[in-house]
Amino acid sequence: MTTTATDLQIRPFERTDEEYRDVVRISTALWPDEAESVEEFRFEDERREPKWTHERFMGRLDGRVVAVGVYGDMQWCHKPGKLFLEVNVDPEYQRRGIGTRMYDFLVDAVAKHDPTQLVTWTREDHPEYVKFITDRGYSFAMRYAVSRLIVDEFDFDRWAPSVSKVTDQGLTIHSLAELSELDPDWKRTYYDIKWELFQDVPFTDPPTRQSFEQFCNRFESSRFSMDAHWFARDGERCVGSSGLWLTEADPEKLYTGLTGVVRTHRRRGVATALKVKGVEWARARGVRVIETDNEENNPMFDLNVALGYRPVPAWAEYHLHLKETATA
Repeated sequence: MTTTATDLQIRPFERTDEEYRDVVRISTALWPDEAESVEEFRFEDERREPKWTHERFMGRLDGRVVAVGVYGDMQWCHKPGKLFLEVNVDPEYQRRGIGTRMYDFLVDAVAKHDPTQLVTWTREDHPEYVKFITDRGYSFAMRYAVSRLIVDEFDFDRWAPSVSKVTDQGLTIHSLAELSELDPDWKRTYYDIKWELFQDVPFTDPPTRQSFEQFCNRFESSRFSMDAHWFARDGERCVGSSGLWLTEADPEKLYTGLTGVVRTHRRRGVATALKVKGVEWARARGVRVIETDNEENNPMFDLNVALGYRPVPAWAEYHLHLKETATA
């Protein structure tokens, strides 16, 4: 007898090794070029700020997990009543109504939080996903341009002088490992400069500052390297920062974290120099590709393209305004 979406059994996620493997298996099948290891996924899960809502559910059919649904607070730009919602379905079980079943379940489950707005994301090279969410009333809110640099193709001869251009102005550039030797309070310095820069990142709502204790969790991550984060300083003041994150799922790939420069020191080549330092470090490690993403109108995207990053399919954010929908 053929099973259908009505046979899907949905229950809360259990933090077992098997269920973590199921979550990562489905995510990797859907987005193979953005894979995470089970250990990386579990690390982020276990260190999530407890005060934020976060609920995950597993959909089981034919004796296996075939769908994962999750909703929660947007902790990086929290707004009361605004929650994100995601549904992932094993590619082998798509087009059988399972995504619809899980989505409807999540909408019912999230109702206890009295949401005023739901947020979700998809990638533009998956038009079937775009149709799924827009058919349910979501509207486009923001596009995040993704780009990748093939390290072996980077023009080092052209861009290497960017570093001396900055140091010739009297600024210095240090890795975090070096900064930790110069600044006894380096963790707080790192935390403060990241927040100053984070406030200029385009979001649909103002950003929310992470607690210092939560911020420091990064130093325990297998993805973090003290040698892969750089800081520009004017005297003892940090004026810019950039960093690269490793991934166990693909040791030949790095992800760019937040790159930014304080407003008083922009248009002086600082961001370019910091990014060049990153590419130099990647080449020394034998890394194949560096990936980054930016809101499409962010000048940092133009800098990435100038450096040789190639645009690939972008992610897009969609919003569903529940109160507006209810009164329409």
